[in-house]
Amino acid sequence: METLVQYFTNNIGTDKIWTAFLLLAIYYILKKEPFKVFAHFSDKKEKEHELAKALLESEKLGKEANEFLREHLEKMAFRRYYGIHADPEMRSALLKFYKKHQRQLGWHDLRRSYGNIKLVGTKVTAQLRWFDHALRWMVSGMCYVIGAYALFVMVYAILVVGTANKVQFFALTAAALVLLLATMFFSSMNWAYHSTRRVMSIAAKESE
Repeated sequence: METLVQYFTNNIGTDKIWTAFLLLAIYYILKKEPFKVFAHFSDKKEKEHELAKALLESEKLGKEANEFLREHLEKMAFRRYYGIHADPEMRSALLKFYKKHQRQLGWHDLRRSYGNIKLVGTKVTAQLRWFDHALRWMVSGMCYVIGAYALFVMVYAILVVGTANKVQFFALTAAALVLLLATMFFSSMNWAYHSTRRVMSIAAKESE
């Protein structure tokens, strides 16, 4: 750590300032050990899963308790493999729907659109509200504006600033890259919308 601080101090006024910031950021992230938090919750869920499985296999519980544990394990397994927390009827309907239309959509579409999916009898259907349409266009417009501004900043940094002022050049370039990453992040908010549209289209054809 002392070496990093010394490097940062020595280069705070030079064009290597961004390298110093990057090294400090990497050190801070590694120091916090964020993966241990995820490992803790993962181990906890795994222990709960093993306990439920052991209780079910012991055959020491009553019929209702065994049915509850079996449903719990099936729900956990479905969520683990498909990323969807669903009841038995919905699980069965989703599996049939996917098996029938797997060439037209993937589980990622069902996962993203699950909040808009519902059952009509035993058939899968989906619905978009006016709010979903408004949010889609708002997000798209924001992405276009931010993306265009990021490209403008990058072009300005390359053509106008150039290498005459390295600190300003790297600052503008870094800002443009951050804006482009933000654009990609915001555009992902529309994935659920497009997946829901795909499910709606397939369900409509199926009901014809």
